[in-house]
Order: sequence, then structure tokens, then C-alpha cells
Amino acid sequence: MDILLKPIIWTYREIIETDKNYVIGEHEVRIRMTQNRAPKYITTAFSSSIENWDEKNGAPLITHPKYLELSARIKKIVEDIEYEIKTAEKAGRTITHTEIKAILSNQVKLSAAPEKPNKILAYIQSVIDHYDAVDNPGYANVFYNNKLTVKKLLRDKDKMFLAFTKSDHEAYERQISGCSESTKSHYLRTYYRIWNMAIADGLCTKDHHPKKHIQFKAYKRIRTKKRSIKSNYWERILKLKPAKDTRIYRSHLLMQFMYYARGMNFNDMLKLKREDFVNNGIVYKRSKNKRNYDFELHPMAVKIIKIFEDFPEQSDAGYIFPFIMQEHDTAKKIDVRIDSALKDFNEDSKAMAEAVGWKKQFTSNALRHGFASHLNEANVDIKIIQEAMGHETQADTRIYLADIEDSIITEAINAALKMVG
Repeated sequence: MDILLKPIIWTYREIIETDKNYVIGEHEVRIRMTQNRAPKYITTAFSSSIENWDEKNGAPLITHPKYLELSARIKKIVEDIEYEIKTAEKAGRTITHTEIKAILSNQVKLSAAPEKPNKILAYIQSVIDHYDAVDNPGYANVFYNNKLTVKKLLRDKDKMFLAFTKSDHEAYERQISGCSESTKSHYLRTYYRIWNMAIADGLCTKDHHPKKHIQFKAYKRIRTKKRSIKSNYWERILKLKPAKDTRIYRSHLLMQFMYYARGMNFNDMLKLKREDFVNNGIVYKRSKNKRNYDFELHPMAVKIIKIFEDFPEQSDAGYIFPFIMQEHDTAKKIDVRIDSALKDFNEDSKAMAEAVGWKKQFTSNALRHGFASHLNEANVDIKIIQEAMGHETQADTRIYLADIEDSIITEAINAALKMVG
């Protein structure tokens, strides 16, 4: 169900009427989204001639008269699409390209209430209620967290969309200024999304949109530092002997399973059921991309499953690991339970990392990155790493491995300079 993106020119029809960014005789530039081999298109409202278009890379050539404007427009639309995909992934659901096109075209109407509240806090709550009603806790949480930031801005007093001023939006930007760039980007994208929906619902006009008054570029590509633990420190963690019948002992087992189960995502690990473990292999559907995976487990991962078969705590709902129970009978309850377990796991991971002298951040994500980087350091072919990580393309894997550990760079430079000298 992955969505493949590529900017193209629509050569099936020529522009016959001139417009601000259209030239007669050229072709419309569109973003093609392909899902299950079926395409959907979003227009950029720009045109291009064949001579000014790089078909292979899906981009205008620098000879295009509006090269900068068109490039910026393509980048903005692609990032909007990626934001919707990532938000859906966080919600644990699959989004279709038809839905994305409707969202970006302001065609989506929520059905939670017949009349939309014209005050922002009440409006966001109606969005939260809608996603709770359709059992999408991830989406509900995204808007709930954003509502908290708006509530803080307004000091618990609700306010009509039409009553917002330039100073209100500037104050919102100042309020989140202490966050990391990626967090600010996420908050602002959701904030903008709320205003886009309010505009689509006729509660205000495009002239009221906060992007006119906020300086931070919410849609710029922010490269976050990948965190992976060095292999020698990971070996020290493996040698730790936490006391049995403690939470940290359980976390120690879980992190080993994640690592030896090909860097499995924490969410996917906790959702594994006993019937998914067959003939020392595992069969499951990944939450993020909904792909089915079927592979033989490393002997250490098998050993850990056997340990949990005799664990004092057991799931009464058929899960391998004792976290999700029968009482967690909705997607929201499962989501909350996994979040709670992940918090405990990350606390224990930090404690174990500190115990072996690892000073940098060590979480479930760092463990997954560590698995990939350790294979890379061992000169394992990137095709094998790609398959192990469940990436669709080698490009995804290369992005995952893009940040090389600083010490590796330092050693390479020192060795090279020594040879030169």
C-alpha cells in the first residue's frame, strides 16, 4: 500500500489558455501518486515545455523560466503528501492516495458534528472526537497534543477563528520556539492543518491563515540526527546481568529480541501473537507499511520467546509478550498501553546504556538504527540490509545509514593524514 511520488508533465494535453503560471503550448506539471499501480494526480498550477523538463529526475531544468518558483511548489506539495503519510503511520493506519488528494484539495469534511464550532479549541475537540469515534487514536493524539499548545496560548479561554490576530500567531510561534526544529515543524503543520480545515468549513478565509505571520518554515526538510549505539557498547549491554523478576530484566530481554529479530519496531514486537511464531520463524504485518513479513528468527530471538513462554506474567489475549491483555479491546487502549510500555522500556534502556558508559541517547529507535549500522560496519551488502530492515528501496536504507558515526569519520581522516605525512 506504499505511495510512490513523482513530479511529471502531463503530455496528454497542451495548455490552450494562458494563466499566471501557464504558457500556451506547454504541459501541466503534476505530482503523480501511485498506489497499487493506480495513479492519482495533484496539480502544481505550473506548466513546462518538454525541453525544460528533466523526465528522469522528475524536476524542471534550470533553463525553465520559473525554475525556482516551480521547484519550490513541487517541494511544498511533496512535503505535504509526506506529512499526511507520516501522520497516518503515527496513527497506525494506512492512508490512500485518494484520501491525500482530497485532504490537500480541501475536499475532506469531518462528520463528527452537523455544525462546526467557530472557536478554535472547540473545533479541535470536534476533530479529536471524530478520530476517536472512528477508532484512530493516533490521529486523535496528534490533534490533542496540538490542542494543548493552543490552550496554553489562549490561557484556557477559547477564541473564534475570526478573532485571531497577527500577534496571536506570532505569540504561538514564540511559545514553541524552545522546541527542536522537527518538533516545531510538527506542531506548526498540525496548526496549519487545523486552519486549513476551518477555512474549508467556511469558519474563516484564507486571509486568516497563520502562515502569513509565522517566520519558521514548517515544511522545510529537517534532517534529524540518527542515533545508533556503537557495537562495542552494545556488546557490553548484552553482557549485563539484571536481576530476574525486575522490569529492567524484562527490558533487557526485549531489546535483545528487537535486535536479533532484524531490528523489529517496538510497536510491532508487542503486537506479535503466539500463532505468529511458527517453526522458529515469525509471520506478522508491520504497522507502519502494512506489509507482511515472514522470516526465520535468529537462534537468540527464538531463545527469548521460549523464556517468555515460562514468564510469570502472560498475556490473556494471546500475545507473545505480556503487555496487551483482553482489557485492551480497542485500538486506542492498545495504543495507550504500548506508549506506556515504550516509556518504561526507554527508561530502562537509558539506565543500561549509562551502566556501560554510553553517554548518548539510547532508545528503541537507537537500537533499530544500531542493528542497521552494525551490519553496515561489517560490510554487509546494502541489499541484505534493505531486506532485513523491510525497506521498500535502497534509497530508504541509504537515508537510514546516512549519518556515519563521528568516530569512524575521525579515524578515517586521521589515518589518511598519517599516510600523507
